[in-house]
Amino acid sequence: MSFIKFAFSFLFVRNWHTGEMELSRPRLAILCCVIFLIMLALTIISILQTPVVYIAE
Repeated sequence: MSFIKFAFSFLFVRNWHTGEMELSRPRLAILCCVIFLIMLALTIISILQTPVVYIAE
């Protein structure tokens, strides 16, 4: 068993006909969406935490 299959075992499902483990595209898509949403949230948080500078004229 390779390290990737061990570390990301939740991405693999057993094929009904062959009995072998294969990559599940819906699970991979959900993982990519979750990673994208986390990165988007961290970007928005970092933008919103920047200080506001007021310059009086």
